[in-house]
Amino acid sequence: MEDEPLNSQVESGGSSRRGGRRRLRSALPSDIRRRNRQTVLRALYPDKWHSRADLAKITGLSKVSVSDVVAGLIQDGLVVEGGYKSSSRPGKPAVLVGIKADGTNVMAVDLSEAGVIRGILTDLTGKVLVRQDMEIPRAGYLDPQAVVTLCKRLSGQTRVPILGLGVATPGTVDRYGRVIAAPNLGWTDLDLAEQLHRALRMVVRVSNDADSAVFGERCFATGPDNMILVAIAKGVGAGVLIDDHVVQGSAYVAGEIGHVVVDENGPDCVCGKRGCLETLIAAPVLEARIADDPNRRDDLLTQAGEVLGTALSLPVALTNITDVTISGPERIVGRVFLNAVENTINDRVHSRFIERVDVHTTRLGGDAAALGGVANVLRHELGVL
Repeated sequence: MEDEPLNSQVESGGSSRRGGRRRLRSALPSDIRRRNRQTVLRALYPDKWHSRADLAKITGLSKVSVSDVVAGLIQDGLVVEGGYKSSSRPGKPAVLVGIKADGTNVMAVDLSEAGVIRGILTDLTGKVLVRQDMEIPRAGYLDPQAVVTLCKRLSGQTRVPILGLGVATPGTVDRYGRVIAAPNLGWTDLDLAEQLHRALRMVVRVSNDADSAVFGERCFATGPDNMILVAIAKGVGAGVLIDDHVVQGSAYVAGEIGHVVVDENGPDCVCGKRGCLETLIAAPVLEARIADDPNRRDDLLTQAGEVLGTALSLPVALTNITDVTISGPERIVGRVFLNAVENTINDRVHSRFIERVDVHTTRLGGDAAALGGVANVLRHELGVL
């Protein structure tokens, strides 16, 4: 995966310009310490055990540097000693160190589903330890204070430090965690990361929900390095991973397929247009149609799958991505819907040049977006994943 985490502030680089000439700037001691810590953590993450001497060989750092880094990581509760390295040589065996997965938690919140905010606490390997949901109005403005309230409830259920909070939200999100626009939440130009940071006094990383979900699938579910993930919830969005990079676009709107018009005579959309994709296949829309005519459930899901498959055919052909993941409620994203999406895409693009496309549900289930938020925090704060 790319070195820079999703939607995080860009840190100052190692060079500057003065008088039109590029001048190299030496690394600060704090930068070197941070880099060394990340190097050691990457060598151990998620479940490897090495001696200090082996870490020096693996990382290329000196034994003195490794000892200093490991001592700091143990003090911070991120690494723990445990067991000894087997050896046939005489003398005291080397002590092994590894990640202390349960010594620190990560918090994440998913805002994508209508009527509920979903929160989780995980250990450092992404194992979900606590779940907490909070009901919210299914439509209209979402008060950010509701997110604060849920996070405080979550933080009250752990006795260990929390590394940070990852938030997966619908809408367009810039690299600083500012929500440029999220029509389904009633947000415009909302500095969500800063608001939550001030209220919770912890590191906060905010990203688009579909980008977060595709990132989570890659990091925690061994997803391929080229994939499209479509998130069907209150709205519809897509996360695109190409050559192990999440594609966000120059204005952070890559994957915003929910507001692409697919039926000019279709229903009005909250964005102001008519017949946008999410007016036809968003979860609340399909749930309402099925409730009105339950006997036609399979037909309605097939039609919705064909609409999505048609919309995805061109990006599949453009990118040659053959793995399409669909995230959404199980009552909608089942075999009927998935088959319709897959058959429609392949009917339109499969040829001797383009392989058949595999369409499936998320490997992480309903936790994909939230776990992407966890991965975002782990990458930025620890340099792993």
